[in-house]
Amino acid sequence: MACYIIADLHLQASRPELLQAFSSFVAALKAGDRLFILGDLFNFFIGLDPQDEAQNVVRQVLGQAQERGVDSFFVHGNRDFLLSSREAHSFHMTLLPDTWVLSHNGTNILLTHGDDFCSNDLAYQRYKRKVSNRCLQFLFRLLPLWKRRQIGHSIRMRSQEMTRSPEERELYGVVPATVAEICAYYVEQHAATLFPQRIDYVVHGHIHEFGRHEGECKDLKARLVLGAWGNMLSYCYVDDGGGPVLREEPLPAV
Repeated sequence: MACYIIADLHLQASRPELLQAFSSFVAALKAGDRLFILGDLFNFFIGLDPQDEAQNVVRQVLGQAQERGVDSFFVHGNRDFLLSSREAHSFHMTLLPDTWVLSHNGTNILLTHGDDFCSNDLAYQRYKRKVSNRCLQFLFRLLPLWKRRQIGHSIRMRSQEMTRSPEERELYGVVPATVAEICAYYVEQHAATLFPQRIDYVVHGHIHEFGRHEGECKDLKARLVLGAWGNMLSYCYVDDGGGPVLREEPLPAV
């Protein structure tokens, strides 16, 4: 049994190569494997939409995987924060908390989308608090589907316009002290169950900067960052051989 961790696929009908890459990736998983999707599976999720090709592909692919004995789990991202537990179930996924620990052969790996680590980005953190408001989400879901599509398109366009220089990306990127705080808080919150007593690794996406970072936090072996799927696909692989391993490969030819 192995665990596979992916994030930031941004699946959409206009990118058929990504839909095919996702289908091929999941088709290669074997019975007993577990798939963890750390947010932004969809380019934007505004609710169940029978006309959304990406949603239909995910439903079919993960349904077939479930029939083969592959379990799929989902953590919210900043583009699909609206996805409910019921909707996740309709895609054959189990919705996990925004921060969750995978324990595999005695190794504890904290899984999360990663946006909470960017604590210097105050404008984004304010935005996240606003869109996480349950009342606002409820009102949004009352809108007709055509209006939700319109709003989703507007948010995507604004997001694409927000490009940052390398200096700004460094300023608004991951803050190691915040990573350490979130890990410590998670352990403290679960002290009564005695699990986990420590965090060995952190795996996340969001910042689209594939790489492995060591020596940032005391007692943390490494922080692994998944890249966004585009010309390349990336994933983290965990088997009985040891800790998590990052891999990056070209997208398969369509």
